Amino acid sequence: MKNINKIILGILAVALTIASCENEDKFPLSVHLDDANKAAYVRAVVNQTVYLVEDVPDATFEATIDVPVDNVAQYDLSFTLISGSGDYDTIPLNTITEFPTSISYTYAELTGFLGITTADIGGGDLFQFIGTCIGKDGRFWTASNFTGDVTGQVAQFNGFTFTVLVDCAPITDVETAGTWVANLQDSYGDGWDGAFLTFSIDGSTTAYTISADQGFEAIYDIDVPAGVLEIFYTSGNFEGEHSFSLFSPDGALYGEYGPAPGKCVN
Repeated sequence: MKNINKIILGILAVALTIASCENEDKFPLSVHLDDANKAAYVRAVVNQTVYLVEDVPDATFEATIDVPVDNVAQYDLSFTLISGSGDYDTIPLNTITEFPTSISYTYAELTGFLGITTADIGGGDLFQFIGTCIGKDGRFWTASNFTGDVTGQVAQFNGFTFTVLVDCAPITDVETAGTWVANLQDSYGDGWDGAFLTFSIDGSTTAYTISADQGFEAIYDIDVPAGVLEIFYTSGNFEGEHSFSLFSPDGALYGEYGPAPGKCVN
């Protein structure tokens, strides 16, 4: 009986240990509460994180940078543009030593820093912001110092790596109502590896892909009613194998995309 009691107590101890670890995982900042290892951490609250292409020229990037704990001496913010139109340098944007601090730049200013204009911005482009903290103890902190529990959760408003997306624009250059034909292709013949093509009609979405059983190709006739049509692609693995063609309701080839298609059709 004593042995059985020991076994039961042992099982309970293990269960409590696991539960404790899970609770710590659910509170990602708990690792910073130890004074000897407390990280320099900032939060960035951004006014808007998604824009339509046509809204970018008149839009303004605004953010408030604050600290949950008073152990940050300096915060440096840089940014770059991730775009299929080319590669861009990472540009130093601001150095902050007082918290909270609010910053504001028009997107005309941001694109000017990159040597382009807002007219060069297209659907699917991504403004990426990168932050570095210097603690009052002299240590440097970047996104690489933190796990995804901190940098991957929107609720943390982390100031180390965050983005502003330019959303895909609606299709306006052809009559959209009618039957579209989507010809999806995979050069390796094992399906689209998690990728899919989305038709969004007045915000209602349907996704299309190539399954492993379909292999090299899948052709879809897609009936589109009158409304606002957006078509966009979500990437998966082995993007170099993926491509697709679209035919508009008038029967004409609308466009060919890929290998490794971009996010937006328009």
